[in-house]
Amino acid sequence: VEKRNRLKLLLPWLEQRVNEGNQDTAIYNALAKIYIDSNNNPEAFLRENTFYDSLVIGKYCEKRDPHLAYIAYQRGQCDYELVKITNENSMFKHQARYLVKRRDPQLWAHVLDANNIYRRQMIDQVNAVALPESIDPDDVSVTVQAFMAADLPLELIELLEKLILENTAFSDTKPLQNLLILTAIKADAAKVMDYINKLNNFDAPEVAEIAIKHNLYEEAFAIYK
Repeated sequence: VEKRNRLKLLLPWLEQRVNEGNQDTAIYNALAKIYIDSNNNPEAFLRENTFYDSLVIGKYCEKRDPHLAYIAYQRGQCDYELVKITNENSMFKHQARYLVKRRDPQLWAHVLDANNIYRRQMIDQVNAVALPESIDPDDVSVTVQAFMAADLPLELIELLEKLILENTAFSDTKPLQNLLILTAIKADAAKVMDYINKLNNFDAPEVAEIAIKHNLYEEAFAIYK
């Protein structure tokens, strides 16, 4: 408490340094802590200021306000700290949005690892919120590649169904339609006929040939019909 009070006494001096154009990280860290503790519009400060140390302030916020910690970590791209705080506080929607926008294959590999006990909750939010919100093909491409790299065909099917069957910006994308059918051929053959009947922008000859190789003759016939 005494330390916090000393910081508040410093506020006029700190703000004067800022007005003079000082860009010292320690000054902005101190300001951030004061604004956080006094609830003086800290969210705007953390989003807009570029001079504080995201890792230091994120740690400072973790027990006080996990949402503010998330903002600080997001601003500084403190990936693993952000994943940890969102896991511990069930902020999976925030985590999913960050992952999709971050487009980092190594980070995706980390969260899609089989040992991640929060993986299912995160995937649910990627499918329900983060990807359907996106209109950027790169967001989708990196996410799809991450699920493929993690060898999660059933989860990939869920993701692709959400993108293609629920009228998003990517519903008519040929590579995604191809991938959905081909993944189902290998991982969930019972769904293939339904996809063939519903989709109309896939490479029919290639898909039919692969269906035949997997003994899905009726499905191949339906494609050629």
